Amino acid sequence: MDSPANIGDSTTLSIQQKLSNTHIDGVLDTSITSAAYSGVKVIQLSIKISDEAIVTPDKNKEETIVLRRVQDSFINASQLLNILVRLNVLTQVQVKNYLKNEVLSNLEYFGNSNLQVLDYSNHDNRALRGIWVPYNKGVKIALDFDVYDMSKQLFLVDVHDFEKLPKKRTLDNISTHGSPSAQGSPSKKQKITATSISRLAELEANPNYPYTLPPVTLEKPDIANDIKRVLGEIFKRDDQNGASLEEVRQDFDPIFKSFAKEDAKDIPLDQKGSTALHFASTLASSNLVSSFIELGLNSPIRGNVDGESPLISCIQVTNAMEKGNFKEILSSWLHPDVWLLDRKDQTVLHHISLQSGKNESHKFYLTKLLEYILLNDKRFLEFKKTILNAQDANGNTALHIAIEKENRWLIKVLLELGADASTPNKLGIKCQDFEILNDLPELDDHIFDLIRTSKEFFDERVKTVGVENIQDLEQPKETKSVTIETSSSSNVSDKIFHSIHQLLSDTSSEYNNILNSKREQIKVLDEALHDATIVTANNRFQTKKLIENLERLDTFKLQAANVSDKLILSDQEVRDDEQYDADEPFIIPQLFDRLSKNESVHDLKNDESFLKSLPPSKILRARLNAYRQINSKLEDELKSLVDYSELTSKFKNVVSICTNVGVDEVDELLDGLLEAVES
Repeated sequence: MDSPANIGDSTTLSIQQKLSNTHIDGVLDTSITSAAYSGVKVIQLSIKISDEAIVTPDKNKEETIVLRRVQDSFINASQLLNILVRLNVLTQVQVKNYLKNEVLSNLEYFGNSNLQVLDYSNHDNRALRGIWVPYNKGVKIALDFDVYDMSKQLFLVDVHDFEKLPKKRTLDNISTHGSPSAQGSPSKKQKITATSISRLAELEANPNYPYTLPPVTLEKPDIANDIKRVLGEIFKRDDQNGASLEEVRQDFDPIFKSFAKEDAKDIPLDQKGSTALHFASTLASSNLVSSFIELGLNSPIRGNVDGESPLISCIQVTNAMEKGNFKEILSSWLHPDVWLLDRKDQTVLHHISLQSGKNESHKFYLTKLLEYILLNDKRFLEFKKTILNAQDANGNTALHIAIEKENRWLIKVLLELGADASTPNKLGIKCQDFEILNDLPELDDHIFDLIRTSKEFFDERVKTVGVENIQDLEQPKETKSVTIETSSSSNVSDKIFHSIHQLLSDTSSEYNNILNSKREQIKVLDEALHDATIVTANNRFQTKKLIENLERLDTFKLQAANVSDKLILSDQEVRDDEQYDADEPFIIPQLFDRLSKNESVHDLKNDESFLKSLPPSKILRARLNAYRQINSKLEDELKSLVDYSELTSKFKNVVSICTNVGVDEVDELLDGLLEAVES
């Protein structure tokens, strides 16, 4: 499955190829009308697609609609991407993951006090369901996914022409739960989330803190076998359609009737001591994670044999990134694991750093983790105190590992958070000793803006109330119901609301000013970095050329030396050949004179002057071999001349042929034949 983090930014070409014979030629008609759903005025784009272009299995001929709200020009991004679902270019799962990762979890949509995204996924009116984004974001999504040409009528129409457009008849299913504007509102969503967190985010008593609880010792094999059988069915069903809390409860009811719930809790399922929660976290199944914790089957702080928590199992694979539900699993269920160590004293930050050497999932997981940490002062304080500079069994911090992996993005994030580069490990190695810390580029990533802004607000809060007075925003606070009875109390509420709104506006303005100043600084640094990068690249190029030229020069020197040696040897051989001509008779006068006079030559063996005058031994051997061959040939010729038997036989054959006389009778005719010839 494609990662939602990679959908929408680099898929235009592939989408164009897939749609070359579908949406370009397949759209029969598009129309713009005005409509109202649950009291919300919208401009509606209706798209009719031909049967040939609809490649979904059901061949649904229902027209596709995309809505734009009149009041603020928000676009329904879910409906916009549904065009590609109808054409079978994307799946519903990919669209859901993209919206969850890149829209609902993207802080760019929450940059100021004005709401930047509306989650109407559960709206009572079906036509309004989906994720609504601002106009400019909708245009960007349409361009990224190459559906702008099909939907540009919706973007180009003027919302002020709402009354002039043709009316679309609709079944206005107005919600029975109050005003339509309240549907899917942020306040309602926040209440639901807060209720879920306050109910299920209990921090269990951990006598093994700061480590995870050790695996459970299996004492009753019968209950373990029953649980494994039931879990096998649950995981299989969840993989197909998803298992709800009630379904899981019903599956375990027979076991709870036969055994105590404590006996069935945290049963290890493999040799590593992994529990069902470890496996559910690995699969990123939010249904099973929530069900196992809700029913008390598993504790989120129970570790395996290595002391790894379910959160570590989750980040060691990419399933949570691909499904886009990591932030939900973390914030709702596995957040106690953020503060726990494994048996190697490694934190979740260590494991994310180790993951950076395998794939790009570390960026996604760390970004979501920091979004969870930084938006709460108490968590940020605890994170800096216990996690950021924590050392494992070898004394390495997460920064040590990031430097070892040479991951500049991760190094920069850790340094921005305040990681201590002067902390030595057990070998005495400090992060500040590495040159890579001086070669970190400026990166355009919203996480850096979030870190810097969070640190600034945190510092101001510490100055204002002190570290000891920073409260944990996760802890539920008691609320008192207030009954509004008089108009005066209503006015007071209005004033309080106006004051809060004014405070948020001022904070937003100040925040924007800080961001703008930081952006200007980043721009200046980017220009300087760009110039320095060009100079460095040119210097590297020149250095590379010089090295290549030096290598070529060394090669030429070696070749010249070889040629010189060859020439010297050739000259020596020529001089030897000129001095000693192998074709002329060779005589050594001193030896020849003595031997011709039968005098002894033994004393010449010790005569150095005589020995130096002799030709080289190879010349002498060559001449001796030549003379031996000549002597052998002469001896063979002499032998043939001395022996006349062969020649006599030949003459007899000639005479026999000429006289027509047998060979044996030739001897008798020789005398008469000789006389005849002489006469």
